[in-house]
Amino acid sequence: MFLTPAAQFGAVIMVLTCLLAAWGGRRQGVVAATAFAGWMISAAIQDRSFQHPQYATFVLDAVLMIVWVALAMRWRLGWLTWMAAFQCLTMATHVAAMIDDRIWARASITAYMIWSYLSLAALAWGGVEGLVDRRRAARA
Repeated sequence: MFLTPAAQFGAVIMVLTCLLAAWGGRRQGVVAATAFAGWMISAAIQDRSFQHPQYATFVLDAVLMIVWVALAMRWRLGWLTWMAAFQCLTMATHVAAMIDDRIWARASITAYMIWSYLSLAALAWGGVEGLVDRRRAARA
């Protein structure tokens, strides 16, 4: 699952970011838990041959997109809105690979990684924001 140094580095970044976000507060923890579960399941169900679009991952990413868009609309948090937007772009990458088989697997994977790292950045933003809010509340 995490055999290459790049995959191992990404896994460490993901775990650290999810821990930071979970430390940031309840809402951040909920999103961090869904992100961690989704990314681990995605890594487990991924078809390593890359001969065809990743249909199982597409379904999982669709569920994550629906959850994060719904939470972003309900909680109205900037970082969560960005996270939902990057997940929508991940879905667009899946759809593009399904529609046009000329899109190389490497290009699709690269786009998928970019959107994933940007989602992690938004999640980290949420964790920091939660920690700052908790600190302000403690001072008051």
